[in-house]
Amino acid sequence: MVKLIQHIPTNVITGFLGVGKTTAILQLLKQKPSEQTWAVLVNEFGQIGIDGQILEQEGVAIKELPGGCMCCAAGVSVKVGINTLLANAHPDRLLIEPTGIGHPEQIIKQLSESPFDQTLDMRACITLVDPRHLDNPRYRENEYYREQLNIADVLVANKVDQCTQEDMDAFAQLVGTRQPRASGQVTHGELDIAWLDLPHARQQENRPSWLQATPTPELEPDIESIRLEAGETMRRLENHSGEFASCGWLFAEQLCFDHQKIISLFSAMTAERIKASLRTDQGNYLFNSIDGDMQASSRETPPQNRVEIIMQGEPDWDKIEDALLSCLI
Repeated sequence: MVKLIQHIPTNVITGFLGVGKTTAILQLLKQKPSEQTWAVLVNEFGQIGIDGQILEQEGVAIKELPGGCMCCAAGVSVKVGINTLLANAHPDRLLIEPTGIGHPEQIIKQLSESPFDQTLDMRACITLVDPRHLDNPRYRENEYYREQLNIADVLVANKVDQCTQEDMDAFAQLVGTRQPRASGQVTHGELDIAWLDLPHARQQENRPSWLQATPTPELEPDIESIRLEAGETMRRLENHSGEFASCGWLFAEQLCFDHQKIISLFSAMTAERIKASLRTDQGNYLFNSIDGDMQASSRETPPQNRVEIIMQGEPDWDKIEDALLSCLI
């Protein structure tokens, strides 16, 4: 018997680069009712996906769409990705994490139109901000940042443990200006799960329709994560949009990196964002650097040896690649 999919509660969790979206989703997954299955669609600006590995856990279906804005670079893939998730996982809730440098208003529009208006029940869009950057013209004048504020049903200040009183005053002023349905101040992305069921401001009346939950494996290769071909030890992929450029590397799983050299390299780099999942001589590690703030955390599951770096301008990726290769053991 074919199971019908209809009115899946769906939330968009957005925010600018490095604000802590993935960490916030992890915190929400920890609060997931044990009897429910949730699905997460992750769209990264870089071509080499990493967040999917971070979010993997029991009772959660993950689909990555690397390569930029869901409504632009991913094109048809976002429709295929969502339909595949719904058909194969039959989730009780769908969380969507767009890239921090994409067009979230277009994503919301896409999700509110056919065929998604027949299957998704759009709930609150949650926008995270880092109050330390509210007075920075580079953020205030950025089109992606402004769109993220425009779609916010819930506006959340993250990393408040690192903020000054002036930062928090600036956030209070932002909330007063924007007047979202709800707002909050959190550390480590600890969102209130109750925010997920607040209505979306542009929510339309549900239409009585349905989708047949038929898996579509024939479409899967179009949105599959990048893999190495037989005999390859490394692959590099680049992306560029406006002032931002990204480069990602996928290394063979048997390769091992010098832990201390990688820490030193990432700490010395001037980048908007660095994410990596690597096998090192000290074990398997996730590396995360935002504006020079470098963090490394161990993980039990084997990594896929991936590195993704986002910078402004026209970086010398060849030089950076040479530096990465010099960290191999």
